[in-house]
Amino acid sequence: MKPYLLKVPLQRKDPELRFDVCQVDHVHELSDAEFQFFQRNLMQDADFLHDYNLHYASPPAEGVRNGLLVLGKGHDDGVFVCTEGYDYARYSAYVPNARQLLLLKQYPALEDFGSKLAALADRTIRKALTVGLPEPYQFSLDALGGDSIHPYFNADLFLDLLGNRPEVEDIETDRDEIRLTMSAESLPKREQEPRALSPEDFKIACAKHLLWIYGAEGGEQADFRNREFPGTNFSNLDLSSAVFDGAVFQSCTLHDASLCFASFRGCVFLDCGCCDLTAEEADFRDAVFDHCRLDGAVMTHSSLSGAVFQDCCMDRVSLKNCLIQGMRLVDSASPTLNMVGTTTDAEAWSGQADQQFFEEELQ
Repeated sequence: MKPYLLKVPLQRKDPELRFDVCQVDHVHELSDAEFQFFQRNLMQDADFLHDYNLHYASPPAEGVRNGLLVLGKGHDDGVFVCTEGYDYARYSAYVPNARQLLLLKQYPALEDFGSKLAALADRTIRKALTVGLPEPYQFSLDALGGDSIHPYFNADLFLDLLGNRPEVEDIETDRDEIRLTMSAESLPKREQEPRALSPEDFKIACAKHLLWIYGAEGGEQADFRNREFPGTNFSNLDLSSAVFDGAVFQSCTLHDASLCFASFRGCVFLDCGCCDLTAEEADFRDAVFDHCRLDGAVMTHSSLSGAVFQDCCMDRVSLKNCLIQGMRLVDSASPTLNMVGTTTDAEAWSGQADQQFFEEELQ
């Protein structure tokens, strides 16, 4: 959080906080010069305090000190004054951000709207940092507004809130799309930056991997660690036991791919189509799925420890007997998600996984 200055009376070595319950009967605003003079001369009689005593002061109530809130033009802070019938500030207290507090008290709906919009901005920042890539984090503004956070959702105000966050370095908008570039300081450090892989090298690696699966001459296990896959088509490919640790998949198609026993530790999947893929006994530790379609995917017996699924469609996804220690589902649609037999006990899961898989294969 960015540091900011706050004017408050500090107590020294007091065993507890002490305060009075105060009731604001009236609000009086002074000019800038009058307000500064008043703050320096609290013991001097003032006409507006006399007027308050005559027309606005409420009867004393037990346990409550009534008074007026004094504001100054151009000032956010204020002074609460309890006169007890006198024409000077017999009791006074400095009130930081008094103008904003007064506005929120007068309009509770505004406070509710602001809280919801701020929470939406916080959630968006968390999602961008979860993906953790230096490339802009892209999402749809329509999807946010459609969340019915408030009937008067204001896109410009929402963008201003995002721009106020120190984690955000740059914001670009193009109609419905928003792209957030996060500051390098806020992003998690990666052991190795993803590297590009040519389409030709990808095809060769897949062919060699298939030979490796069948034990044929010239076969070689595919090692795609820390590779970038922009728009790559994995549909119907058999890459079982391939290694993808640290790879980044962006707008890829993985429909009906066979990825059993493959390793995807720390991988990032962005806007990928993963419907009906099969990834039994795979390793998805600390993987991130963002805006992906996984309908019908089978990921049984896999390690999903620390994995995150945010803004994903997960209808009919099977996570049976998976390790889900630290796994998070964030704003993901999962009406028929199968989580039978899942556990957060890593030790127990490690000892039972092989036996469970063997018994199911016999059925």
